[in-house]
Amino acid sequence: MRLSTMTSFFGRRLDGGYTPISESMRRCRTAGFQVLDVSFCHAIFGKTELVKDDWEKQMYEIRNEAESLGIEFSQSHPVFLPGHPEDHPADKRQLYREMMERSIIASSILGVKWAALHPIEAKKTEAAFDLEANIKANFEHFAPVVELAIKHNVGVAFENMIERASSKRRFCSHAGELAALVDAYNDRAVGACWDFGHGNFLYKDQRFALRTLGGRLKSTHVNDNYGQEDEHMFPFHGNVDWAAIMPVLTEIGYEGDFSFETHNEFDRLPESIKDTLAKTGYEIGMYCLSLA
Repeated sequence: MRLSTMTSFFGRRLDGGYTPISESMRRCRTAGFQVLDVSFCHAIFGKTELVKDDWEKQMYEIRNEAESLGIEFSQSHPVFLPGHPEDHPADKRQLYREMMERSIIASSILGVKWAALHPIEAKKTEAAFDLEANIKANFEHFAPVVELAIKHNVGVAFENMIERASSKRRFCSHAGELAALVDAYNDRAVGACWDFGHGNFLYKDQRFALRTLGGRLKSTHVNDNYGQEDEHMFPFHGNVDWAAIMPVLTEIGYEGDFSFETHNEFDRLPESIKDTLAKTGYEIGMYCLSLA
């Protein structure tokens, strides 16, 4: 298990701009990270190199520079739409489909092994607890994405969602549902991504969830919170029990990376401070790995 971080470490800027993936990659390497998770999430808002006309050329340039820096891209986070895709206007759905396709192809160019996808729910509210209906809805919605990913040698890792006490039921917030969705594909190219911050809303002891997933677990989104808001903080900045969790990753034979998704630590900081904090984050991550 290696320490990794999402390129959104250096994403948003106080001036409203967005740090290019290429620059974020270099700054992450300076902080100590040699493995990265490339974030394409903000392409849906017209940001990152993915939205440029020459996006493929830029991805090859990023790959070449990463190789020269000794960096490996092992995970990616393609674009997503909040809620159900059908709730968004037609032009937004078209943009989503285009950026999703680019996300997968760019992931392949960069050598990504696992791309994290947000499961959707069956449209009808009465289907909230209908496992079969929800699995069917995901098969239908993600069919072209999974086909494209497999064609380009990128694995698909479905991510656990958030189920708040104040919100409606969310499919795949429970580890058992996530495992069932993965199993329904019966394909080694489809696995699970566990987001520890999301898990903290539902599981005060996440060891059970990790053991439920077992060998299905292919990637992680590492962040902390207090179980009330999706705060995306560093480990030990919330109440997730990392000392209990880390040995279980070893126990279940997890072979993926321990990858930070902690952009909220950085989004409101001046650029001159972010690099120092990134180095602190690296030390926190290495300490976490020592607990495994």
